[in-house]
Amino acid sequence: MPNKKKPGLKLRFQRSLIRAVSPAAQQFMAAPKLGDVKRALFIQPHPDDNQIGAGGAIAMLIDRGVEVWELTVLDDRYTDLTYSGQGLTLRQKEVLAAQASLGMKDAGFLGYGDRTKADMREIADAITLVIRRIQPDAVFTADPNLENECHEDHIKVARAVCTAVMDAQFAFLPEYVDGKPRDDAWRVKTLGFYYTDKPNTLVDITDYEEKKFESMRCHASQMETGLQFAIKLLDQQWAAGTEYQAVEPLRLITQLHMHCFNLPVE
Repeated sequence: MPNKKKPGLKLRFQRSLIRAVSPAAQQFMAAPKLGDVKRALFIQPHPDDNQIGAGGAIAMLIDRGVEVWELTVLDDRYTDLTYSGQGLTLRQKEVLAAQASLGMKDAGFLGYGDRTKADMREIADAITLVIRRIQPDAVFTADPNLENECHEDHIKVARAVCTAVMDAQFAFLPEYVDGKPRDDAWRVKTLGFYYTDKPNTLVDITDYEEKKFESMRCHASQMETGLQFAIKLLDQQWAAGTEYQAVEPLRLITQLHMHCFNLPVE
């Protein structure tokens, strides 16, 4: 992994204080490692989000033998004027093409359209079922806490993913079966975010950048030249100060950090 940017004074103080109180806390503050991932589920709000935000990381994981699945929550089924209601919409076809380009497995489409009126809880319940079916040890999505994120779809879906990752492990949700705990509960070890402004993992995608853009170009209805150029600049900007040419920022947390414990994650 590339070198990480130097943390601020406040964060360095917090970390030193925690270490002084308990050296064992260091292991709790460590970010999970991508090298430990065996099966990953990337859940995108819209078709193309996974490829734009983490296409290089996806290509790297697959190259290392990781089984990578993709779930698409929202699509154009209600906005594609050429769609007859049968088969696939334009953007659904683009999703499958991008998956094939990278070697991802398809976890399906949840059936919600862009700007859905469905609430976060409904979406989370649907995602929970997919997590239990795929049984990934790592789940990735957009960062719902990105400071300048204004897109309701991104915020709502990403928060639904967080809720679903937590709910998937509870054997009493959505209800007991014949008065007994469910046998399909699943514990996700790592939750990862792209589109983040607080990364703790910088992924070197130098060898996978072209693969990333190849997959992005499968989303032909969305990929204007200017957008591709801007994404390339972002990848280069995150690589500044490292020995790499292109980098994708991720924020990775463990089960410990998914629930109330306010420990910094390095």
